[in-house]
Amino acid sequence: MKKLIPLIQLLILVIVFIYGCTPPADKFLKSGVEKAGKGDYNGAIQDYTEAIKADTFMAEAYNNRGNAKYKLGNIKGAVKDYNKAIDRNPNNTGAYFNRGIAWNELGNPDMAIYDYTKAIGLEPGNAKAFYNRGNCKSNLKDFKGAIEDYNNAIELAPDYADAYYNRGLAKCNLGDFKVAVGDFDKAISINPTFFEAYSNRAAAKFSLGDFPGAILDYNKTLELNPGYTVAYMNRGVARSKVNDFAGAVQDFAKAIEQNPKDGRAYNNRGFARHETGDLKGACADWNQAVKLGYASASGNISKYCK
Repeated sequence: MKKLIPLIQLLILVIVFIYGCTPPADKFLKSGVEKAGKGDYNGAIQDYTEAIKADTFMAEAYNNRGNAKYKLGNIKGAVKDYNKAIDRNPNNTGAYFNRGIAWNELGNPDMAIYDYTKAIGLEPGNAKAFYNRGNCKSNLKDFKGAIEDYNNAIELAPDYADAYYNRGLAKCNLGDFKVAVGDFDKAISINPTFFEAYSNRAAAKFSLGDFPGAILDYNKTLELNPGYTVAYMNRGVARSKVNDFAGAVQDFAKAIEQNPKDGRAYNNRGFARHETGDLKGACADWNQAVKLGYASASGNISKYCK
């Protein structure tokens, strides 16, 4: 028995040595995560690459390196890394989800939908995967399918303002403006500074003939984001509908100030000026609209500018 003691002691020392050290791959992975958290994506990529060299089966390192490449705008490189992460771990929900984002960025919504569907299959409670898949379906004009996905996202995350907002947009695209207003209401109640929700609620109200309501929502939109040119344009149109042509002229002028090359804004201001009796100003605006490529203004020139 005495001869066995040194061997047992040696074995204990070896076990302590092995379990007392962090494998190199894990060290590089941790370092990469820290660098990525600080915005040093190039440094993170270097560390993830070292982690992969130390452990070629480390799916997390491939996934994280893909994320770092995505952040640097190397979307195709990111997809390749997500592919490898999935090859090494077919149940890697994050890799499917991230690859879905990358595919959509590359203009492949069908591939993105496939990946989000895989992610949902692995993690049915993933509200973001339902939401992103809904966005892809909307891009493909499958608004009914998109609404189903937004419904699921909202069921899983009842305070998901973006999901209410995008469901509202999908309903608008189906012509269901009244119900869409309800979705924009909910998005605004969750996020009172959601200026796009105010703007699109205004557009839905406009489509329903509620021009005063639309104007109020555009007012709020511009209060939250004074640089939102489209809101000036649309409020100008809404003001024209309630015969506030002087107010419309001001809105179109503001839109022109923010985007001097918008021929439609000149055309619309021309119409509003004409209605206020400023024919000279109207003709000047219509001529400028034509110069900027807005050919429709030429009809007004022929009719009114003799």
